[in-house]
Amino acid sequence: MIGEAAIDRVVLVVLDGLRPDAVDAFDLAHVADLAARGAATFTARTVTPSVTAAAMASLFTGLAPARHGVVSDRFHVPRRRGPIDPLPRVLAAAGFASSAFIGSLPRLYAGLARQIGRHVGIDRAVCSGDTARAIVAAAGPTLAQQRRGLIVMHWPDADRAGHEHGWMSRAYEAGARAMDAALGELVAALARDDHGGTLLIALADHGGGGAVVNDHDSTHPADQTIPIILAGAGVEIGSLAGPVSLLDVPPTVLWALGVGCPPTYEGRPLVEAFIPLVTPLVAPVIAPVVAAA
Repeated sequence: MIGEAAIDRVVLVVLDGLRPDAVDAFDLAHVADLAARGAATFTARTVTPSVTAAAMASLFTGLAPARHGVVSDRFHVPRRRGPIDPLPRVLAAAGFASSAFIGSLPRLYAGLARQIGRHVGIDRAVCSGDTARAIVAAAGPTLAQQRRGLIVMHWPDADRAGHEHGWMSRAYEAGARAMDAALGELVAALARDDHGGTLLIALADHGGGGAVVNDHDSTHPADQTIPIILAGAGVEIGSLAGPVSLLDVPPTVLWALGVGCPPTYEGRPLVEAFIPLVTPLVAPVIAPVVAAA
């Protein structure tokens, strides 16, 4: 079944390395508020290996690493291991554009990022800014102008601090708070410019500090468990019950935009997050919240 909610656009935010328990531990008010006003789980699972390159490839293909071929934290265009239907290409076939915003990279790696973007069918890939807030600023014009399709952002603050100082350290707390502040700014921007047709999905690509205090590549629950939050158009407030996986996010994006899901995708659309179609759809307003002092 394809979604029929009044959703024209999905904004997908990857909070790199955000452990679910960091939300309460560090009083991440914007993350907590978005979860309270949307559909959320703090017990979802990422892919294995639990590293950024593999998780991002899964978000863009709907496949586990063993099938899409990115099985390390090295970004590259992998050899095909079977049929692949990249999410942006599926959306493009249905008339939807895709944009992606990540942090600044050295020229060589920025070129590789754009090559990967072209490989999966992203219309516009921008590498600009060293922090979540800078990336939101770089995405600002696109958020205002691209009213349909998919906009992806990757925020590095917490992951970078975790690798340098350890997960749940003071530096990691500062990184998590920086991403929380950026989420508040993004929600405020959507409240100003949106007309009720945007679905906001915020999730982590992995946790961290499980088997090794400054890493996340293991099967330890602290490394594998992630938050997934959906809010905005068509979303029904409540918890996402049952097993939920990062692999469920790509089919949910397609379902929300009314696009059929390829049979290659391994996850399921999180239809329980949305208001039943038998009732009139009233899109919850994505409104800014003032973080507690």
